[in-house]
Formats: sequence, C-alpha cells, structure tokens
Amino acid sequence: MNVSILADEILKNVEYDALRIVFNKFHSVVSFVPTVSTVLSPEIVERESESGGKLGELDPYEVEGGETKGEILQNLAEFQFSCVMFNAVLENACSEQGARMSAMIAQAEITHQASITTELIEIISGASALEG
Repeated sequence: MNVSILADEILKNVEYDALRIVFNKFHSVVSFVPTVSTVLSPEIVERESESGGKLGELDPYEVEGGETKGEILQNLAEFQFSCVMFNAVLENACSEQGARMSAMIAQAEITHQASITTELIEIISGASALEG
C-alpha cells in the first residue's frame, strides 16, 4: 500500500488533536522496540504558538508568498504525518525481515542438529550391532 495515499485518507477523514502511530522500531536482527510517535494537529500547534510557546513559531524567511501561518502549519503537519507514517512502515518492515531471518537461522540450526543426532544414532546402532 502506498503510504502517501493512506496518509491523505487519514488526514482527509479524521479530525484530531494528536495522532499517535504505534510501530515496531528496528533495534537489531533479534530485537525491536514498540514505539509511539505523536503528530499534533496544526490547530494545536498554532494555538500553542499564539499563547506564547515556541511550538509553531515561524521566522519571517519561512513565510513565502501569500500563505498564512495556518496554511504553512497545515502543510507542515501533513508533511510530518506522511514522514512519520513512512518511517513507521519502514521500521516495521525491517523488524519483520529481522524476525524472519532469526526464525530461518533457528530452523536451520534445528535441522542441522537433527541430522547430527540421526547420524550419531546410526553410528551407535551400527557399533551396537557389531558388538552384539
């Protein structure tokens, strides 16, 4: 599925103050960390900025053309959400591939151990037959 299409659908059809995206962050081939990323709505960011906070504060060079601060924050929020979604999909894919690789290695070791055990049983059985 295309992440940008999914992000567009969510942004068009969901009213939110904050979106939380839960995903598995790749840590190593054998481990991943459940992670939550939060994206605030442009309205929350603008409200925070108007109340004197640093969040949503824009320098004059960041405002070009006839866009208002609200439009810029809306565009930035949409871009941030799309980037966080894309990152979550990539992290999940890496975690999945790591888990698959670990499972394949574990299965290969089990198969190898089983073949060694079978060979040992055959050797012992052959030795017992010669003695008996």
